Amino acid sequence: MKETGKNKSRKDRIMESALKIFAQKGFQDATIAEISKKAGVSEATVYENFGTKEELMFAIPEKVTVERIDELEKVLPYIKGAESRIRAILHGYVQIYGDNPDYSALVLLQLTPNKRFRQTGAHATIRKAAHILLTSIREGIADGTFRPDTNPYLIRSMLLGTIEHLFIQKHFQGKSAKNSNIMDLLDPLMEIILEGIRVKKEETGLTLRLNLKDAQVLRDLLQQAGETEKKESGA
Repeated sequence: MKETGKNKSRKDRIMESALKIFAQKGFQDATIAEISKKAGVSEATVYENFGTKEELMFAIPEKVTVERIDELEKVLPYIKGAESRIRAILHGYVQIYGDNPDYSALVLLQLTPNKRFRQTGAHATIRKAAHILLTSIREGIADGTFRPDTNPYLIRSMLLGTIEHLFIQKHFQGKSAKNSNIMDLLDPLMEIILEGIRVKKEETGLTLRLNLKDAQVLRDLLQQAGETEKKESGA
């Protein structure tokens, strides 16, 4: 939905109008009549392009997701490191939800619980986007960034589930929601989750760990050794 003004196709205008009305009124209360009026087309045109109101609703996330996948596939090959690729993917999720509250409300509050939506091509497209994240996690396991016993499905669920939860809570809170920027939480979220699966680098050299009592004993021994050395050198 990047086209603007006169460059927008009728289908794009219909989907943009439908998105606003679905988000504001909900699917059940929205009507084709008001969607067509807002889009500046006839009701017949809406039906010709989408068939039913439900199919129109399902078409919105499919278009947005296809555009996002196209962008990712262009840039991901140039991003080095599994963690950097994961961050780029998650940045896209947060940005698209944060920049378009109507879209996040439609997807998270109305479409996610919809069983029929899970049987559509639109949902398959969204799964493809989630698979790109899964692939990046698997690449991190393969190249030794993450532990070999890492469950990539679990990590993906933890990352995406947390992001979706934060936006759902923001929608529920409505105008009373604090002006927190969820994008600012992305790096802390990744650090909490990925720290648990990173391969720890082996420490080089000798590492001595002592409790306080042992440290005091060692200090006394070193002091005694120093005093003895002074006496012997002065003799």
